[in-house]
Amino acid sequence: MPRANDAITARLLAEVDRRRDELASLLSSLVQFSTVNYGDAHDGFDGIPNGNELPCAIWLRDWIRNARISGDVYEAAPTRGSLIARLPGDGRHPDWRLTSPSLMLMSHLDVVPVEDAHRWPHPPFAGVVAGGTVFGRGSRDAKGIAAASAMAMAVLRQANVRLGGDLVMLAAADEESGGRFGAGWVTSHPDLGARVRTTAALNEGGGSVLTLPGNGLGYTWATGEKGRLEVTLVVSGSSGHASAPWRAQNSLERAATVLSRLQAHSPEIHTSHPIFEALRKAFGLPGELNPETLERVIATIGDVGRGAVGLMLGASRITIVPTMIQAGVKSNSIPGTCTITCDVRALPGQDVAYVQGVLNALLDGLPWVTISIAETAISNDSPWDHPLRDAATDGIRSATGRSDAVLLPALCSGFTDSRFARANGTHVFDCAPGDWRDTSSDTGVHGTNERILIDSLVTMTRFFVATACNYLGVAD
Repeated sequence: MPRANDAITARLLAEVDRRRDELASLLSSLVQFSTVNYGDAHDGFDGIPNGNELPCAIWLRDWIRNARISGDVYEAAPTRGSLIARLPGDGRHPDWRLTSPSLMLMSHLDVVPVEDAHRWPHPPFAGVVAGGTVFGRGSRDAKGIAAASAMAMAVLRQANVRLGGDLVMLAAADEESGGRFGAGWVTSHPDLGARVRTTAALNEGGGSVLTLPGNGLGYTWATGEKGRLEVTLVVSGSSGHASAPWRAQNSLERAATVLSRLQAHSPEIHTSHPIFEALRKAFGLPGELNPETLERVIATIGDVGRGAVGLMLGASRITIVPTMIQAGVKSNSIPGTCTITCDVRALPGQDVAYVQGVLNALLDGLPWVTISIAETAISNDSPWDHPLRDAATDGIRSATGRSDAVLLPALCSGFTDSRFARANGTHVFDCAPGDWRDTSSDTGVHGTNERILIDSLVTMTRFFVATACNYLGVAD
């Protein structure tokens, strides 16, 4: 694929740099909207409806329109608003092999709750900009991506760049609770689904930095994501008075056996994902990676890869993690029933029947345990060999100024809105890269003191601009 005109790209990237302070201010404004998603069963808190993305979406729509970009907000339910914006292309790409390519920049406006605001250095929804950083809930996940997407479109529009294909932006509601009032609704809508159906898309879930041997630079390019299932294990016993434990069968004590087996679980290893061959080459490892050699290779890489080990682990196996336990009604009563809830992340192809088989084997011989499984998100993926990858490789090199930067295949361990876009006919790749010098491992995502460096915001915006030009083409 030919690169976009280098002179045009350089001018656009310089404009992104010039608007650095405006970009930080844009994100700060988005953070100041309390769009907390407590879950579908929650009505909200302190008089603010659950999610309440609508005011934020309207504000961003107006910002977009002020930049002379068309955009509208759509409500799946009262206060649950999603923004769709579009820069239309002229349908002509300099690469004759591509027929009217189109690209979508995906993000979401809802955020997770704040557990303890007193532990934050700044109020979580103040959007404080200080020390080259934007602080606040959602600054990384994922209002930072929304701000970078909007600024990328604004820079392209202001420069009157003629793209060969459409550039679309989706800033959705409800991602943190599964997307029923956001991307899931938009993509399945009889009219809106077509508006966000593009040949390719970029989303959260990738773009992490890896330091490769010789100080090489790698960014993760997630081609898919694991499925998410929720497993409920009901452990039965018999209740009784706590003063006579021999007269009862304590379900909590039986639960200890279940938890012990879950902790000792050694899952089946898979090494078919492209990430393994890519990392083998990146680290100059001899031979092929397979289930027998993987653990040795992981030990060899150690901390050198800054994330490579985690990528290998996540892409090679199913995870079954107990996350909640409920039992008992009073401290002097032995509980007859205990419920253990587990979060399961499964590889592509590992469906409910597969998970059921794993649990049956794992809990064999424990007739007092019943298993129920609910599938939250089906594992899904897009092809590694896609034209957007070449465009994005050039894009990341332009964005970072590093000619040695490469994209490494990855598998997102969490679920995102990408699955809805893939089901809608769009190939989605998770990559929202930050500054390669940002080595912080704790960014506060879903935790305390969420924040993002302005340098990373700028890098992300530069990446979106350069990749859009490369993939969609720029008319002379």
